[in-house]
Amino acid sequence: MTISGYSQFQRSDSVGSFYVIKSKLVWEKYYHLGDINELDRQLKNNDLTNNLEILDFGTSAMSNLVEIPGNNLPTYTNKGFKAFIVIDIINDKYRVSVKSISFPEYVEERYYYNYNAGKITTGGTLDYYILRQDETIKRNNASLNVLNSFDTSFSMVFDAMGTPISE
Repeated sequence: MTISGYSQFQRSDSVGSFYVIKSKLVWEKYYHLGDINELDRQLKNNDLTNNLEILDFGTSAMSNLVEIPGNNLPTYTNKGFKAFIVIDIINDKYRVSVKSISFPEYVEERYYYNYNAGKITTGGTLDYYILRQDETIKRNNASLNVLNSFDTSFSMVFDAMGTPISE
């Protein structure tokens, strides 16, 4: 399946604004570009995007550790997440891509044959928890709830900075 617009990669599956692109889960949305100085100011005033420097060609950066709001989320989301954020400016529009979402503070307890193997720092990724081996999105309630929580959170951040463009 291919899509129209500015995407340069084939998307194999999607839920909300999350797409599977090149075997990775990516949140992606397009916006109208107004005043680039105002966009830069808004990006710097947000915990998720304050490492971006779009006026100095710093259009990609790893976010700080940020908490995800939501109800009934799995334990791996409890201590926050980090994500790689990319802003691609294309004429009078821009694309926001959020990928490589990880949970670096998550510590998982593992058991082998009813024996507690101890706490293991996994630093899992959203790809690991949400994607199947065939690179499709797991469509169970827990996975859909997590994706919806991230989708809502990212949309609240970026929709406040610009007008979304429907594809």
